This record gives sequence, C-alpha cells and structure tokens, in this order.
Amino acid sequence: MKQKELFFQKVILTIFVLCFFVTTSWADNNEIVIKLATLPQKGLSITVYVEETFLAGLTKAAEGQVKFDVYWGGVMGDEEDYIGKMRTGQLQGAFVSASGGITNMICPDLCVLSLPFLFNAWAWDEVNYVKNKIREHLYKEAEKRGYKILILINADFDQIYSTKQNIATIEDIKAAKFLTWYGPLENKVLQSLGVSPIPVNVPEVVSSIKTGIADMVISPTLWWVGAQLYPDTKYVNPLPIRFLPMIFVVTNDVWNEIPEKHRKAMEALFPKSETGLESLALTGNKKAYNAMLNYGLKEVKVKPEELARFKNATRSVWDELAGKSYSREFLDEVIGHLDDYRKNKQT
Repeated sequence: MKQKELFFQKVILTIFVLCFFVTTSWADNNEIVIKLATLPQKGLSITVYVEETFLAGLTKAAEGQVKFDVYWGGVMGDEEDYIGKMRTGQLQGAFVSASGGITNMICPDLCVLSLPFLFNAWAWDEVNYVKNKIREHLYKEAEKRGYKILILINADFDQIYSTKQNIATIEDIKAAKFLTWYGPLENKVLQSLGVSPIPVNVPEVVSSIKTGIADMVISPTLWWVGAQLYPDTKYVNPLPIRFLPMIFVVTNDVWNEIPEKHRKAMEALFPKSETGLESLALTGNKKAYNAMLNYGLKEVKVKPEELARFKNATRSVWDELAGKSYSREFLDEVIGHLDDYRKNKQT
C-alpha cells in the first residue's frame, strides 16, 4: 500500500514539475520583444525619457509581457533603413522624424505638417489645434499601410547651420554648398530658393560637413549637438522654415500580437507620454541652442522683408507636391483648419 502511495506521489510530483516547465516555457514564448531604432543618441534627456519613462511604462502596463530592445544613435542606418527593416521583420518599430522618405512609406499626408512656413514660428497653439484635428486621419492612413502610430510629437522648428558664410538672405543660401537629408520635400524647398542641394543619408551628414563636401544644412537642434557638429559651425539662423514632427511607430503585425487588455492599458499612457516627450524636446532644444550660442556660434536672423521673400519663394512647393507627395484634399483640409483657428483667435 505504501509503495502504491509513493508511486502516486511521484507521478503527481512529475506532473506538477512538467506543468511548471510547460507553463514557464509558454510564458517565455509569449513574451513579445519589440526591436526599435532611432537616430537620437542614447543619454539625451529625450532619449532617457523614452527609455526610462515611456517604454518602461508600456512594459509595466503590459504586465511585463511586452519588452523593448532599442538601437540608439543610428546604428541601424538611417530612418528609411528602419522602415525597410520593419518590412522584413528585423525591426518592429522606430522613433522617427516625418521626413519625406519616411512619410512616403508610412503616411504620405504627414509631410504636409513640414511644408515651408506652414505654421507661424513656434506657434504651438495653432500646431496643436491642427494636429488634433487631423490626428485620426493620419493614424488611419498609416494603419492602411501596415503601421500603428503610437504618438505624434512636436519636436520643434529646425534651424539652418553654416560652417562658412552668413545666412541672412536667399543669396547667402544660393552661394552655399547645401546638404539635404530630409527627403523630396526638403529637396524641393531648397530648389525653390535657387539651390542645387547635395543629397546624403543621415549617417553621412557628419562626414560631409567635417570634410567640406557641404557647408550648410537644415537640422534639428538636439541632433546637431548630439552629432558634435557645433565646433565646426560658425553661423546659425533660427528661421522657422520647417516644423519637425516625430512619430513613434510599430508594425500592425507586432501590435496585433499584443493581447487586447495590454493594448488598451498601453494606449492609456499615450497622451501623457506625448506631452512629456514634447516638453522635454522643446526644453532640451532651447538649452542646447543657447549652449551653442555660448560656445561661439553667431546667431543670424533675417529681416522681415527677407522673411517675406523666403515665404514667397517657397510657397509654390505646397501646390507642386499636392497630388504627388500628399493628397490635395488633405492639404486643403489643413489650410482650412489653420485659417479657422487664426480667424477665431483674432475675434
């Protein structure tokens, strides 16, 4: 009798052990690891927030079932490379700017937000008004192409940097060896100013500036500082030629793998995370910009009459790219929202 009891105890113990290992294996196999890439370097205030607050918060909301593996500082190539690797499964997400090459693959209409002088300089009230009006449209368009936009942030307005000449007039820009990295939209804008731009991929920007292949470029503040290009720079012009939105995007495939209850918990964090990232980006950009001025960069601002020349010269780009890079209907919708907001603000 005792032998039988001992036998059954061993059987029960074996079953328990097997169940434990099966359960553990199942949990391990169902842990979703999302590989992400981005150009900003690790250690910046905004990337620390992304890693320690945003991504850590998403992992916690998903009860540890979703984790993130991030490739910082462009080690996986430029932003177009990221999208290509998302298509082949090497990556499942990215934190990217709304450059022409990116938006063509994810959401073409998104590049409307970066049209030259679309928004008044640092007018975040009108930027946010328009963004919230068109957010749903952009998210749906991306989803049709296989992507889930998690957040859409106001990164800032970019500046023009020069290693040689002043940047006060259109003629100054024409005389420069101007580099372009932002895709078809930036290329068209520079051409409208009489420039024959030198196209490069983002990883080539640093070497192109340092070796003198190019001496002028439009760039985000934090990227310029993070790339250690400010020692090579003489002039900076805060001309608000381009608003820079950024998106955090993953593939529909990986998003749909996440259990619905975890997706809902993660989505609840998006608004707060978007606000936090925007605040850090704008504060960090301002500090970095002032630090460059203290280092010795000379700030050059265009006069009002010259600003009008810049706007008039680049306005044709809006219509030229409509129906090609983005839909005419969406451009008209954005312009309509802006007009409505500005009229209501004046009353």
